[in-house]
Amino acid sequence: MAKIRNAKNKIFTSFAWIIAILILVIAIIINVVVAKLDFNIDVSVQKLFSLSETSTDYLDELEEQGVNVDMYLLMEMEELESDSSTRSLYRALVEYDEYDCINLIDFDPNENEDILEKINSDNVYTLNVGDIVLICGDNKRHINGISMYSTNYTYDDYGNITESKETFQGENVLTSGLKAVVDGYLPTVYFLTGHGEKDMTDSYSKITALMKSKNYRTATLNLSDVETVPDDAEIIVVAAPSSDITKQEVDKLSAYLDEGGNMSVMLPPNGGEFDYDNLQELIDPFCLKIDYNYVYETESDMHMADDNTNIICSIVEQEESSDLYGDIQSLIDSEFITYMPKSRSFSIDYDNENIQSVVTGTLLTSSETSVGEPYGGTYDSDILEGYALELAVYSEDKSRNNAKVTLFGNAEFIDDEHIEDVSYLSSYYIYLATVTWMANQNLDMGIGEKSAAVDYMSLTESSAYSLIVFFIALPVVIMVIGVVIWLRRRHS
Repeated sequence: MAKIRNAKNKIFTSFAWIIAILILVIAIIINVVVAKLDFNIDVSVQKLFSLSETSTDYLDELEEQGVNVDMYLLMEMEELESDSSTRSLYRALVEYDEYDCINLIDFDPNENEDILEKINSDNVYTLNVGDIVLICGDNKRHINGISMYSTNYTYDDYGNITESKETFQGENVLTSGLKAVVDGYLPTVYFLTGHGEKDMTDSYSKITALMKSKNYRTATLNLSDVETVPDDAEIIVVAAPSSDITKQEVDKLSAYLDEGGNMSVMLPPNGGEFDYDNLQELIDPFCLKIDYNYVYETESDMHMADDNTNIICSIVEQEESSDLYGDIQSLIDSEFITYMPKSRSFSIDYDNENIQSVVTGTLLTSSETSVGEPYGGTYDSDILEGYALELAVYSEDKSRNNAKVTLFGNAEFIDDEHIEDVSYLSSYYIYLATVTWMANQNLDMGIGEKSAAVDYMSLTESSAYSLIVFFIALPVVIMVIGVVIWLRRRHS
């Protein structure tokens, strides 16, 4: 009888081992298959690693229409995947690539110059590692890699940063870019007229031709002829007005900026005895102020020969989180000597009540040996000297749908007479960078930003010990009891 019982025990023991081995083998096979299929489950609170319904519906629509878009990533996907800070972008690109309408091509721009030449043969774009170029038929679109993420800051009452939070906005940027390149959407750059501005056709024919090659439409705009700023206006350029805008125009432009509009103002020194009061009123919420002067150099090696107002200036490095960072940094690294012809200066009003709502910055400064000589206007200005003067500034108002304003103290450096002069090449590229920066938001699919949410659980010391006992000690005790029972039964 004992022999029969032992034989049965051996059979049951062998059977248990066989089952255990089969379960282990099946688990290994399942893990290998899942790994090969790159199968993932998004358990993040905000579905950080999944495309939204807006994107999936649009991609389904493109597939039904038989549309194909080439998505060139200037970086290898493995590099994105290995960096935890770009994992959300990696997962988004993987999901885009799952659709037949998207052909994702990742490559190292330093090792694949033939691909780089293919997507930027006319050198229209200033490309950096991590950027994306979308191509659909004859339409092309450049997406700055830095624009995939944004950093939101919390300030105290003294303007100091108390908290920063990075959010992923790449899905909105990419899906919006896809729609723009598929639709052949052309943002319109309007040159304002009616105030003695430099003429778009006569003075800026070369830069407007370049804008057209970069998928911008150009046109003139006289606000006295329209009730509101046209809906397709992406940027309004104000080039060297010899008189102020009107109160009615302030209202129209202010309404345009409220909707996230963009203004590029080039305001060279004007000796007229009047003030740009209405223009100042328009840009005052952006915490920017117009100086009534012209800047000259006191050091002979800091200006062109025989012209101390045609000065060498410095390009200001931008924050890495800024959309302007890539283009501006590449110019700084190139070490071009940057000239600006006779220019006025500006200042940032840090005492403005709106300073917490805007992001301001400086693009170009003079040297500390320069002087801001009072010039024009109706009030007595102080001589500015002993420090670097700001010749080009910008501001973005987060409270007004990211409306943007740039101010340049000269309007000649990009006109037809000066644009091909190598002395102004760097200044010219800075201006183009601001145009790209402002036009980056021309199509918005309304997909919200995503941030990795972390849930916390607060425990008392006694609760923590209870959980340790329940999840660790108790299973160990049960396992020991099971082993003891098995051994006793085996030898019974």
